[in-house]
Amino acid sequence: MKPTGEPRLIQDGITVQSVQVAVVSSVDRSPGNIEMRMRGRAAVWTYRIGPQVSGLDDIKPGDVVRATVTEELAVYVLRNGELPGIGRIAVDARVLAVDASYRLLRLQYPDGRTETFKVPLGTRLEQMGAGDSVVIQPVALLALRRRA
Repeated sequence: MKPTGEPRLIQDGITVQSVQVAVVSSVDRSPGNIEMRMRGRAAVWTYRIGPQVSGLDDIKPGDVVRATVTEELAVYVLRNGELPGIGRIAVDARVLAVDASYRLLRLQYPDGRTETFKVPLGTRLEQMGAGDSVVIQPVALLALRRRA
């Protein structure tokens, strides 16, 4: 999977939703943030707690949860992990496949796990291809349930 074309940002701000298994690191109700480590990802990510999220009083650090989250994707064509004029970019996943007819973007994470996202209208899928680099930014927690 080698990206095609000149190094560039193809598109950023692609809002997607997914359900993730995560371990809670901390819950800070005053600013309304939760920190979680998602399965297959090394870093702890901070999400804004959405107003519809309930049951947080029962959640504590170390709990394994099923979290519905919103994230924003940015898709790049990079050369050797770099974008000219910007430098090295920390990549979270790679594009594995694109299905423009159904607006599906399939990503592969460094641990080999894959995930398919339904992307919004206006996403430039025709410019994306296997091997493109994806940076993921956490946005909001929409729902949370402790796993049994």
